[in-house]
Amino acid sequence: MTIGATHKSLGIGVATLALLGGVATAGTAHANGSVTAHSTAAATKKCTYTKSLGYYCGYYKGSGTVRKGSKGNAVREVQALINQTTSYKPKLKVDGDFGKNTKAAVIWFQKKYHVKPYDGIVGKKTWKELRLK
Repeated sequence: MTIGATHKSLGIGVATLALLGGVATAGTAHANGSVTAHSTAAATKKCTYTKSLGYYCGYYKGSGTVRKGSKGNAVREVQALINQTTSYKPKLKVDGDFGKNTKAAVIWFQKKYHVKPYDGIVGKKTWKELRLK
């Protein structure tokens, strides 16, 4: 295999991965001409509506309090719910880290949907409204 063919194969593999929603970080060209692309991005989870819970994005089914400094799947659920069920811009990075951008989005949500207090903390009332919108 020539170097040009290796680069062409790698480019096709990366382009295919990009079309499928992955993020290519590296690729491995094999002697037989195949290319293995490596991806660091998981597929974006889609929020769906369930009768028992309301909107659910696949990260967290509970209603525990999360606030600035919180980390984990409950935060990912909040971020995904705001991204997929509201008109909030810019979209949040669904990274599970409740930082200043997530807090600003939660305050925006609380004001827009009249969930008091407007404190940026996701407690039972905010969870309930997030699941309904």
